[in-house]
Amino acid sequence: MKNKDFIIEQQKVFIQALKNKTIDFINKIDKSEIETILLSGSVSRGDYFPGKFDGMVDLIVMKKNGSEITAEKLFGPDQEPEIPFHCIKVEGIWYAILFTDFITLENFKSYDEPKKFSVLESQVLYDPNEAYKNELSKINQFVKQDLQNNLNGSLGYIHYLISEYKKDRWYRRDAFIQMHENLNTAIKAGIRCLFYINGFYSPAEDRAFYYSHSLPKLPDNYEKLFQKICSQKSNSKKDYFRREKLFTEKFVNFIETQKV
Repeated sequence: MKNKDFIIEQQKVFIQALKNKTIDFINKIDKSEIETILLSGSVSRGDYFPGKFDGMVDLIVMKKNGSEITAEKLFGPDQEPEIPFHCIKVEGIWYAILFTDFITLENFKSYDEPKKFSVLESQVLYDPNEAYKNELSKINQFVKQDLQNNLNGSLGYIHYLISEYKKDRWYRRDAFIQMHENLNTAIKAGIRCLFYINGFYSPAEDRAFYYSHSLPKLPDNYEKLFQKICSQKSNSKKDYFRREKLFTEKFVNFIETQKV
């Protein structure tokens, strides 16, 4: 598997050229009512890897307090209205723009986890008054405790899903498929925990496992371990306990020895 680190190395020259073009684009727009602009998404991470459907450069554009400017006034019409961002194409490059009020700590607290992940992985392209830099220091103070809370909550949920209390109802019904499904849910929670112990929020579920391979703190032989845990005979009681034992001993125990 080509993990994120491999893609970053492979694409670094291309990504830098794309960043340079994005900066040129930012330099040309009227920023009189704009406080901060962030580069987000795969270009910020460095793993932008467009295929046959191309891709977009993600930007977070924050208005100044009190400004009534709209994305349409600043960037022109949305060229892809079915996508939940303001999308425009400039000199052959697509941009997906989250046009928003200035992001404060209180705003940040209200975001769902993937959005928190997206904000924190972003790079500052424009912040002349250092308003966002100052707010980000407050956000980072909040993040450490928030991650600890998320870790505690996710570990509690894992232990509930594989508890004797929870399993007993399915033993009595011979519902081993449901037991496997509950274990699969616990495994997804375990992946989120890996991000927390590494000091990150978890990204969206459809990419969390892939991104987790690049985290510094991981169980030994992580990819092979995951393959063994995820391989399942979904109507087998014996295979359920094989998977649960492996998950508990090699995955959950590892997480519980780490600190955020």
